[in-house]
Amino acid sequence: MENNFNENVTEDSTVLPVEEIAETPAPEIVEIPVVEIAVEPRTLPVEDPAPVVVEAPKAPEQALGFLRSGAIGSMAADGPKPSDAINVDNSDKVAVHSTKNVSWPEVGRVYRGFNIVTKAAADKWLSRDHIRMATPDELKAVLEK
Repeated sequence: MENNFNENVTEDSTVLPVEEIAETPAPEIVEIPVVEIAVEPRTLPVEDPAPVVVEAPKAPEQALGFLRSGAIGSMAADGPKPSDAINVDNSDKVAVHSTKNVSWPEVGRVYRGFNIVTKAAADKWLSRDHIRMATPDELKAVLEK
């Protein structure tokens, strides 16, 4: 096989001879004077703050006792706190029955079966075809089980 890569190679005429390169003058070096500016450091006034004393709240004494689930566990020595469930106001609540589990962002959630909701939420839920008002007899039967 022949090597035909260099067939059309011509001499480059832009190359300067060595004599012309040596005669080219070197660029001048100019020195720039350095100016130093004296700056006095500033200090900010420091005030001694009064010491802040924070007292931690006293931890309740711990004891073993029965939890609401019936298990034995750690609790405060004075016993479990009374639940607030006794003071629940049910005057604004009604019972509805749903055939589906549904979530409605503006209204809330209902699950399949009986649900206790506010009267305002019940008005909105009753617009859906899978929700109906629960009768007192149905609730009585559920509570007797």
